[in-house]
Amino acid sequence: MNPLLAQAIRSGHSRRDFLRNLLFAAGSVSTASWLSACGSSSPLNSVAAPGRSRFADIGPLQAPDANGIQLPAGFTSRVVAVAGEAPVPGSSFVWHRDPDGAGSFALADGGWLYVSNAEVRDATSGGLIDPLQPILSRETVAALGLLRGGASALRFAADGTLVDAYTILHDTTTNCSGTATPWGTWICGEEIADGYMFECDPLGTNPDGRRLDLFGRFGHEQVAIDVAGRAIYHTEDFGGDDRFYRNVFTETDWPAGGRPAFNDGVLQALVVEGGVEAARNGPAPIRWVDVVNDGRPQRQVYLPETTIFSGNEGVWFLKGFVFFSSKGDNNIWAIDTIGNTIESIYSPESQPIGSPVDPNEPPLQGVDNLCMTDDGEMIVVEDGGDMRAMVLLPDRTVVPLLRLPDETGGSEVTGPAFSPDGRRFYCSAQRNGRNGASGNGITFEITMPFAVRVTRPLAGA
Repeated sequence: MNPLLAQAIRSGHSRRDFLRNLLFAAGSVSTASWLSACGSSSPLNSVAAPGRSRFADIGPLQAPDANGIQLPAGFTSRVVAVAGEAPVPGSSFVWHRDPDGAGSFALADGGWLYVSNAEVRDATSGGLIDPLQPILSRETVAALGLLRGGASALRFAADGTLVDAYTILHDTTTNCSGTATPWGTWICGEEIADGYMFECDPLGTNPDGRRLDLFGRFGHEQVAIDVAGRAIYHTEDFGGDDRFYRNVFTETDWPAGGRPAFNDGVLQALVVEGGVEAARNGPAPIRWVDVVNDGRPQRQVYLPETTIFSGNEGVWFLKGFVFFSSKGDNNIWAIDTIGNTIESIYSPESQPIGSPVDPNEPPLQGVDNLCMTDDGEMIVVEDGGDMRAMVLLPDRTVVPLLRLPDETGGSEVTGPAFSPDGRRFYCSAQRNGRNGASGNGITFEITMPFAVRVTRPLAGA
């Protein structure tokens, strides 16, 4: 069991209350302070005193601003990139279409990068007509030079000025999500039946990237990294019968204080004892089984004992816990990597009607990618739903951070990420143009009236 969780339970608090407080004890306040604050009969309320989320005090969403975005009072927005247009005036580089998963990096000069994937579909996925029926294999489309995905970066100066934009990965396809690694690279995958994972330099020095075959071939989504545990977790989202994966490495391949060489990492899939229903009522014991990884798509060699989580999306590692979302049932799960258990910490059924700031807000739904602060505040964006980025609060209610316009329908909110100083939040409307009109994607920067605590890696370190 995670030691923070064990201490909370010894002090008379339920494990579910602790997990729903999303590790404030591991962030800006000490465990002792958290437990002391939870000494009253209502820990979920009293914890707000020493470790209260700044998001808990944001008000309801206001009328749309000049960019068509609804924000709480005190928040402002600007457009930083539009698909098919040059983000930096005078540059020949144009922003990619279908912006999806994203992350941020610090720069040595005080600036930062925002990296975004291009979930552009092609014949590897059957296009938008039926993405589950590939027209051609990935190898065939690659040989024809028709792969249309990749990833790009926006470079900001220390004062927030957008100064450059460029490609960091090309000749890939349907790049959905990924992660900024602690060692300063970007890892992302292809969300197709026979997709690969790639690692590339966010500074753009080698846009060919490096293919990581040891991550298997399937519809890759987001990635989370446990350095101390020498494990990399990643989600699958393709046909509804999706699995949750990890790669584990030896000390030889991943030395202490270093980074993995990616030459020897065992691919494993999650097994929940008692199945998903046991996890809903968790904690349920888990185990990991080695899976076949011989170059064939995992869908051809699924082990029947592995547990299905329909539509796996976002995943994040924090203080010994792995949090991930499954869009098929709108759940958010927490894995205790030390205690080897899993349980649901959010479902629409568990959410009170409305929102603390607006009783008319619909429940969080269409849970997709997510990101977290160092204090455990979770931002979840919606695919479908109500085109919002939502904050999951310590008392497991949610408040809206923003609502993006979608005048034509069919878009989604993608690419949640904070700038290294914690004052700016980035996201995209994947299939929108300006002010919600039909388009191929638009990326926004939201400036907040306060800063949150985040730790972002140095690019190319």
